Amino acid sequence: MTKNQIDYVTCVIGALALMTGKSCSWIYQKLHAAGLIKDYLAAAYDVLHTLSLEYVAEDVIKLMKKNGHALC
Repeated sequence: MTKNQIDYVTCVIGALALMTGKSCSWIYQKLHAAGLIKDYLAAAYDVLHTLSLEYVAEDVIKLMKKNGHALC
């Protein structure tokens, strides 16, 4: 991942932590286990970083629920 992708993933994790009341490390572990950091957030960075963090965080929550890995 590039530095920009790492910074972006960090921001999304922070937004998810605020939305769910969970710790950033817990969010990271769940996203990493589900493969969403590499396969979604980093892979689609070019498009996702143009959207609001709130929108992307809500999308990640929906993806996690769909895959049986609820964040909240």
